[in-house]
Formats: sequence, C-alpha cells, structure tokens
Amino acid sequence: MKKRVAALTMAAVMAVSAAGCSGGAKESGSQTETKEASAQSDKDSGAKEEESNWPYGQAERKPSKEAWPQGETLTIIVPFKAGGSADLMVRGILPYWEETAGCTFVVENREGASTMVGSVYYQTLPADGTSIYCGTQTYLSGNQVLQGATYDITDFDLINMQQIDPTTITVLDTSPYNSIEDLIKAIQENPGKIKVGLTAGGAGSILLGILTEAFDLDYKTIYYDSGNDFRTALMGGHIDFITGSANGDMGLGDQAKVLAVCGSERNAIWPDTPCFDEVYPDLKIPGSLGSCRLFALQKGVKENYPERYEKLVETYKAAFENPEYQKFLESGGELAVSAYRGPEESNRLNLQLHELVVQYQDWLKEE
Repeated sequence: MKKRVAALTMAAVMAVSAAGCSGGAKESGSQTETKEASAQSDKDSGAKEEESNWPYGQAERKPSKEAWPQGETLTIIVPFKAGGSADLMVRGILPYWEETAGCTFVVENREGASTMVGSVYYQTLPADGTSIYCGTQTYLSGNQVLQGATYDITDFDLINMQQIDPTTITVLDTSPYNSIEDLIKAIQENPGKIKVGLTAGGAGSILLGILTEAFDLDYKTIYYDSGNDFRTALMGGHIDFITGSANGDMGLGDQAKVLAVCGSERNAIWPDTPCFDEVYPDLKIPGSLGSCRLFALQKGVKENYPERYEKLVETYKAAFENPEYQKFLESGGELAVSAYRGPEESNRLNLQLHELVVQYQDWLKEE
C-alpha cells in the first residue's frame, strides 16, 4: 500500500510541475484524478484494517459479505432445557468468549424430541456465523439415523468437541462385582436376571450393544429419563449396574465402584479403574464413546465467510485457554473431560462416532 501511495504522490508532483511549466494556475485533470485515487487508497486501507479487527468497530461500516452484523449479538442454540450439562457448558464459557470476541452472546434453549427440535431449527438459520450450535454428538447422529432428521451429520462443522465424558460400567461399592470380568461372568451365568439402568439413545446403549454382541449377554434393561434418575435407582438398590460416565459418576461419591472406562488410557478422574482396552483390547472401544458435547457452525460458514469463521475459532480457543476459565472447569470437576481439540480433530471424532451410531443403531432404540 505504501508503494502505491508513493507512486501516486510522485505522479501528482509530476503533474504539478507540468502545469507550472505551462503557466496555468488552474488544477489539471491529472491532479484531480490523483487526489481521488489517493483518497480511495486511504479509504480502502482503512476498510481493510477495520475488517481485520472484526468484530470490533463494526457500527462504522456498512454490512458486507465479510462484515460482522450490526448489533454485535450472536445466538447460541442449545437443544436441551436450561440447566442441563450442555447448557451449563455454554453458560460457563460465555463470559470469557464475549471478552475475546468483543460480542454479546444470547443462549436460546430449544429442547424437544431428543434434541431434534433444536438441531433441525439451527440448520434453518442463515449460515453466516451469527448463530452457533451446542449439543451432544450421539443425539445429533441418532436423530439423523433413527428419526429421519432433515440434516446430515456433515451439515455441522465443529469448532470444538469440548467435552468427552467417557462411558463407564459402574456398580455400588457394596456390589459383589469387583471387575468388569466379574460382572460379565455373572450376567452369563444368570441370563435375564441382572438389571442395568441407562437412558435410551445414548453412548451407554452403544457400549451395551458392543459387549452384548461380544459376550452373548442377556440382561434386563430399565430406561430412565436422565443420568440422575438411574444413579438414584442404583443407590436405592433397584438396579445392579449402570452405563454411566466418568464425570457424571463422581456424583455417587464413595458409593461408586467404576469397573471400566471407555478408551485406551485410564481416565484421570478414576485412575485406579482399568480402561476397556486394558481388559478387552480386541473390542477397540474408543475413548470418545461417551457424552460428547460440542460447539459447531453450519458447514457453509467456513467457505462463504472465512474471516468470520477464523475469528470465531480463534476467539473460542482464546476463551477456552483463559487461565480463569481453566480454574472454573477444575472447580466443577470438568477439566479432566474437557480439551481444545480444534476443528479438524473434532470433525474427525464426530464422523467416527457417527459411524458407531450407524453400526449399533438397533441398540439405540428403547424396547
């Protein structure tokens, strides 16, 4: 830009000199064009600088394809009721994200039909980066595979799969089962008698499907509306075990005996509990099989609004890595299941889990 301005200035000097030689006091056409070009150059430079500072200073420029919308307000669609795990994850990071992005975020809860109401609604919104989605992977895939949702899993372009709370097999500390092998042997020896509690359509159903097919298990399934409900039933002695989650089972305190955790490495929350790969390596149960909570955009944002997309990713990352937010996660016991994985790894995990949902879709149905 400096070279361009310098060239234009030299042209102006030459034009003035030429006019002087001809003895004319009237401003030449060449000078007028040069001043207009210089003014336009400065205007373009300011516009580019303002664009690079998106979303700051947006009120002073007209909306364009890359411009941040007037009003500086973004909407986050959460397909769960207020107060749920995904909703709390959103509200926890928002103060830090608002600070890094310089914007205001508004949370809109649109629950219903196992998250399908909010998920379908989100895809009807303009794909311009003004709205963000926060949901759970298994339900997102399950609604497409089982309920005929009008979106495709690839319509969601992940910013980050923030929480992966791996699925567990958990009993009470008073249970006679001290290992996953003990429990599986007991189920085989007592077909149809041992009771498991879980919520329909989640990662726990997939884990049970994998174990059932591998060991020809026959047990009694009791479905509950939430994790709190089946943990209460476990403590009351109404069921024998649950398909819980590493972070969620912390609510049981000393009453929990976690027999196994999904993944190839031990979980930091339950360091004395073996992961499934230690006990049954041939099953290759991924650590991502769990409650996977994510932030996503519509797939058209990255292509059509690349600067806006990059700003959302960068400002989210900065918010997540804020030391104060890290302390907040640690205080709530969520740090061990939270991470910044970035768009590429998060989208890979999203497709990996979607394939598991397709493979074990029959186990996701409540029977």
